[in-house]
Amino acid sequence: MTRTIIAVVFCLLSFTSNAEEWTSKVSRVIDGDTFQLSRPLVRIRLCGVDTPEKGQRGYREATQYTKALVAGKTVQCRTVGEGTPCDGRSRKKSYDRFVAQCFVDGNDIAMELVEAGHACAWPKYSGQHYFKSGRCIK
Repeated sequence: MTRTIIAVVFCLLSFTSNAEEWTSKVSRVIDGDTFQLSRPLVRIRLCGVDTPEKGQRGYREATQYTKALVAGKTVQCRTVGEGTPCDGRSRKKSYDRFVAQCFVDGNDIAMELVEAGHACAWPKYSGQHYFKSGRCIK
């Protein structure tokens, strides 16, 4: 019984200490700048960029592009406040989503979206980080 309690406490402490960075498979792409991780089951909103919303021109293409980049793949995400371009400019959470900088295969997902023309750089939240590569600026 004591070993079980110690194991549970150790697991909880490990999860808490790494709660700001996750490496997980993407279980669902919601739209161009939002997706869900499988473990932990959290929604991620990419920091510093904006993609078209449902009903806007480019929504479908941005969402499909993000799916091609991340669906079923393992990504590494770091929440705002943990060394992202959006630190000090953006909140850590937006609605039910964690705002984060994420990478797949070593590439910044938001940067890939901006460079492909599927997202606008949002300097208000990321400074000049995505601005230099962007065709679209908010």
